[in-house]
Amino acid sequence: MDNKGTVSDKTGEPNIFEGQLPGGAGFNSLFKNRQFMFLWIAQVFSQFADRAVFVLFVAILTQQQASNMNFAQSGAAQLTSWLYVAFTIPAVVLSPIAGVYVDRWSHRSVLVISNLVRAACVALVALPAVSHSLMVDFALAFLISIGSQFFGPAETSSIPRLVKKSELYAANSLFFTTMMIALGFGFAIGEPIISHIGLDHSPWVISGFFLIASLLLLFINDRQVQSESKEPWWEELRFGLAYISGNSLVFRAITKITILFSTIITLNIIAVGLAQQVLQIQPFQFGYIVAAAGAGMGVGNFWVAHWGQSIRPNLLAYAGFSGLGLFMCGLGSLGFIQNIVGFSWHGGFMSVPLILSGLIGISCAMVAVPTQAALQAVVPEELRGKVFGAQNTAMSAASTIPVVLAGVLIDNLPGGVSSTLFLIGLPTLFTSSYHLWRLLRPRQLPAK
Repeated sequence: MDNKGTVSDKTGEPNIFEGQLPGGAGFNSLFKNRQFMFLWIAQVFSQFADRAVFVLFVAILTQQQASNMNFAQSGAAQLTSWLYVAFTIPAVVLSPIAGVYVDRWSHRSVLVISNLVRAACVALVALPAVSHSLMVDFALAFLISIGSQFFGPAETSSIPRLVKKSELYAANSLFFTTMMIALGFGFAIGEPIISHIGLDHSPWVISGFFLIASLLLLFINDRQVQSESKEPWWEELRFGLAYISGNSLVFRAITKITILFSTIITLNIIAVGLAQQVLQIQPFQFGYIVAAAGAGMGVGNFWVAHWGQSIRPNLLAYAGFSGLGLFMCGLGSLGFIQNIVGFSWHGGFMSVPLILSGLIGISCAMVAVPTQAALQAVVPEELRGKVFGAQNTAMSAASTIPVVLAGVLIDNLPGGVSSTLFLIGLPTLFTSSYHLWRLLRPRQLPAK
């Protein structure tokens, strides 16, 4: 520990993951920051569009499953898993390369163009030749994901550039809150959009969200590129990866965010099976379950931003993982209760799975906000694109196999979605509880 009370790692760098970020800043200062507000509001529209796109494709696949005998044997969760893979492949392949060019290019241009590309691709879904072809649908999902790979690291890199270090907790809290609310309510609004407007016209509405985001991003200050690198992109990528592997603090933070993201995305697939098998509603109505988790994460983010800064980021993260595992097991028990007792989770009893989903969201906030804020504070500006691009790759790659396995297990495992939740929840609970116990136990002083 240095003379300012900051914990340091073995390399002598400040260990803000074990210590604390400069605190005291709340949401008021952010709301007065016009540049940040444009970025945040654009993120809201972009995130809503991203989630509504997924619901749109789920509805199209469900329709094709009913009309195409070749896919009639595939369960809804399994088709949704393969759809997610189509969205994920570009993230695994392109994110690290995109991060290199984000560090070279104008952040504002990258943000605007990536939204325009996604808007154009979503608009193509309105064409009958596209909406009636399964392979074309997967190809379009692939192209939409390509646009997203440049947007992600550019957006994450812009946050610490537009706000003070003391505002990072509040800024990330606001971004994660809107991200999860959009994750939930983006799915939730997808269903009424499709129901009232129809599959033929819904793509135009969703495409409009991306266009609005593009217009808002035109008003943020552009990043001044100091110099154009003459190094090949693979050399810059190698340097960025060497920085991550050589800095244990950054590596562990990325690992935590990756595990959390993988779990959240897998829970989205599980929500499809939960809606179909336990709640006995339509598969594309799974957004109501995710909406409850999004609302819970909003509550958790608000608490972390105002009061969580006094707690060590590592302690908050492992407490969050413990809660995540516990409440996943609680959600999994609902299916077994239904099968054993013959109980139905309809009507007012629907609040039980929704409350558990909300508690899962709160647990996620306790992991995401402090870990991401600390990561943004410690990474130098000239490396942010590479680091966050590599982070996106790790998140996408790590989530692909669990997502595919979750879809297969839900459709084929005895106990279906309930057994799957226990298979994920129990290891999460036991592992995180062990690390939490290690952090909380009194440390032995070395003998003199």
